[in-house]
Amino acid sequence: MTVALAIVLTGLGVAVFSVLFWLPYVYCKVIRKDYTIRWYHFFLGPMLWSRQAPADAFDRITNVPDYRVTGRDEPVETSTAKPEKRSETNNGGDIESKGSDPNLDLHAQPLTGEQASIPEAALADVERDRKDKIEGPWILPRNLWIILRYKIPHVLFYGANVDVHARQVGEGKEADRRLEMYAHTKQYSNDTEHLYSFLQVMTSCTQSFAHGSNDVANAIGPFAAIYHIWQTGLPTDKNTDTPIWMLAFGGAMIVIGFATYGYNMMSALGNKITLHSPSRGFSMEFGASITVILASQFGIPVSTTMCIVGATTGVGIISGGFKAVNWLHIAKIFAG
Repeated sequence: MTVALAIVLTGLGVAVFSVLFWLPYVYCKVIRKDYTIRWYHFFLGPMLWSRQAPADAFDRITNVPDYRVTGRDEPVETSTAKPEKRSETNNGGDIESKGSDPNLDLHAQPLTGEQASIPEAALADVERDRKDKIEGPWILPRNLWIILRYKIPHVLFYGANVDVHARQVGEGKEADRRLEMYAHTKQYSNDTEHLYSFLQVMTSCTQSFAHGSNDVANAIGPFAAIYHIWQTGLPTDKNTDTPIWMLAFGGAMIVIGFATYGYNMMSALGNKITLHSPSRGFSMEFGASITVILASQFGIPVSTTMCIVGATTGVGIISGGFKAVNWLHIAKIFAG
């Protein structure tokens, strides 16, 4: 009874908080197209209802990111929350697309001389290589600084900087197969997807809680038994307590694993099974979280990864039919 009451009251508190602060913020950003609103305006709460959007708010393409998946060479509307990143207007007043790369700086100065034939991204890579290039023995003070400043952080935080969404289309023949699969699914408007991107924060937190409640125990259970036998030399009883430090250790290792290598899991589960978007991700995470939490409540050791695979497959079938799912990849996961 106490647990049920705590859950209901917590849910009620979150609902009230969302109505007071989250709803007016999203309404101004998505419905009113207010491109001047910033993240700190969230704390204004109910006062945002009286906030007026700029006069040219509806003249812009969009005030939200572009969540659609398109072909690599197919031009799309440039969509970013920062208006200074948008393309220039033509004589007719319409905004023209400058390509499908959302990271292009459309206001950059034109290149001259030999640089004109070199892509801007390649120039950035060359400039970065100059700064972090080790010359001579590694023990030299300059090289030690480069290792500490560039090499080690690049290895440790590489996974946190990978754009998994940009990988969704893939390359070469793989891109053709994925785009054919994605063609069977409907791609919703950016406004709809942006709305679900806020909701997905909630389901992501729920999924994280479910993952910790189940997968940590799955990994630490055998470790705790081995440690108990090694420490006492006695068989492990089913009622043996697990030290708190082991649970903390297991949770920390999961976080480190996700931060350093998790992008590969995201690419495998998020890009190769079916089309992903915030609205679909919300449904996948919500379904998988409920399954894992119920399993944890009944003491059933399930795999969070397998639950999200099942949820992803189910959402793919519902949104686009059986042709919208990569069954060959599902078979590889099942075999693994």
